[in-house]
Amino acid sequence: MRFPPELLSAIKEGRTDLLCVLLKTGDGITRQLDESEDRQWREALNLCIRLGNEDAMDALLQGVKFDFRQIHEALLVAVDTNQPIVVKRLLDRLDQEKGNKMDVRSFSQAIFDRSVDNSQFAPGVTPLTLACQKDLYDIVTMLTQKGHVIPWPHKVSCACLECSNGRQYDLLKFSLSRINTYRGIASRAYLSITSEDAMLSAFSLSRELRKLSRKEPEFKPQYLSLEEICQEFAVELLGMCRNQSEVTTILNSCGNESQDFLNEQAFEKGIPTLSRLRLAVNYNQKQFVAHPICQQVLSSIWCGNLEGWRGSRTAWKLFVSVAIFFTMPLLCLIYWIAPKSKLGKMVRIPVIKFLLHSASYLWFLITLLGESITMEITFCITPSTWCVNWAQIDLFLVGFFWYECKEVWIEGLRSYFLDWWNFLDIMVLSMYLASFIQMLNFFFCLVVFCLCEIVPQCVTTGIKKTLS
Repeated sequence: MRFPPELLSAIKEGRTDLLCVLLKTGDGITRQLDESEDRQWREALNLCIRLGNEDAMDALLQGVKFDFRQIHEALLVAVDTNQPIVVKRLLDRLDQEKGNKMDVRSFSQAIFDRSVDNSQFAPGVTPLTLACQKDLYDIVTMLTQKGHVIPWPHKVSCACLECSNGRQYDLLKFSLSRINTYRGIASRAYLSITSEDAMLSAFSLSRELRKLSRKEPEFKPQYLSLEEICQEFAVELLGMCRNQSEVTTILNSCGNESQDFLNEQAFEKGIPTLSRLRLAVNYNQKQFVAHPICQQVLSSIWCGNLEGWRGSRTAWKLFVSVAIFFTMPLLCLIYWIAPKSKLGKMVRIPVIKFLLHSASYLWFLITLLGESITMEITFCITPSTWCVNWAQIDLFLVGFFWYECKEVWIEGLRSYFLDWWNFLDIMVLSMYLASFIQMLNFFFCLVVFCLCEIVPQCVTTGIKKTLS
């Protein structure tokens, strides 16, 4: 069947009757497309779809046997022009030809087809991928209900047969196909429709894209732009909260993957776990953490029942800090004796705890400074004085060590070591402990030396008395 030149003009003019006449052959049998004129027939079908001429499209589909490649490109055109009805008709046409056993994964194999090299669409773009990139929710829902999925790309270092063939066939098309696949996966439509927890999926995908930007530096801008889209999508989901109850539910919910990083242990009684927020910190979701809703929740937890703390003046805050510094031993003693008292509950407020920890560390530094100055001025120090001074320092060291153990217990060992500041705390604490061990060793050496000096003198004195 030759391609009639009048066919394109009939499509443009919308003359369906002339189109049907041109499609009829001499014996009235529909013919297979001629490979030499394949591009012209594809353009005719695509033109019908772009012009929205559904009657002409139906006439072409009935009068000509289009193969899988032409239907594939026609689907892309229908998705590109956002025509859900046309997409449905083309999918039904595929169902009629292939039945329910249609392999929707074969759409991704178009990368190996040289006949589509002159297509206007990028390599590896499938109808579902294109619909996801354009955030066409109706078409995405329609395709997913038909069983279409976006297969997750293999690792960059994957050496399977499919990846090896793709690299050998055309390395550029293979790389572009991977990026286009990630564009579909990172779209709002695909994450919303296919994920049970879209926010958690956005977190995971954002981290994956950030890793890919380091593994494939030549495509770093593309991956980082997709990573930015995932972060913005998570922020948009958080911004849809209408009241404090919804915010609390989202920030305290714990997804399946978060169990690898966080446990459900609460910080303190009455303080929410904020599992989702802590997960966002571990996934480096800066926009999510910096969102006003998250910051408002953190501020309310930080100030606790001290509603006037945020709006108070700097002079008043400084006065309270100085007062807590001087009364720190008394406050700690009261909390130790009566933790459920009114004053004990106030001490458990995060901002007060922060001031107490800061005051404790300042007292520790002052104690160390005083001990160093005393040792510089006084050349001879008695063991009793040494024991009293270092007993105070030991209390601080035990407290610091216990605080780090609690932090490991609450956050988990993996999350604890993901924070680089904790390595600094470990180094400082190790230096303190090493200094204490050296000082303890010096004290024991001094005691042994004194005993070695005293015992011979006592023995000599006894011998002299015996001889006399």
